[in-house]
Amino acid sequence: MNKIDALLDILSKIYQILVLVYNSKYHGNLAFDEDPQMNRQEVMDYLGISESTYKRMVRQGRLKPMKLPGGDKFYKSDLLSEFKESKRRGRV
Repeated sequence: MNKIDALLDILSKIYQILVLVYNSKYHGNLAFDEDPQMNRQEVMDYLGISESTYKRMVRQGRLKPMKLPGGDKFYKSDLLSEFKESKRRGRV
């Protein structure tokens, strides 16, 4: 049974790598399944910013949303640098 578990673990890692390659090639984002998507309001709450600040950051290119039918979406991992900046400024 240990060999089967090891094989399943390897296959799972290969799958995650394939997801990364697919996302980077076709969507421009690198994300694992564990990397949750966030909508506009969740991003504003996470970064501790107002809507006008959010719009300014998008306009400046500091935030790059994926434009989807349900609205702007972000991967949480893409927001790490802005989260660190918000933390530095004392917003979070």
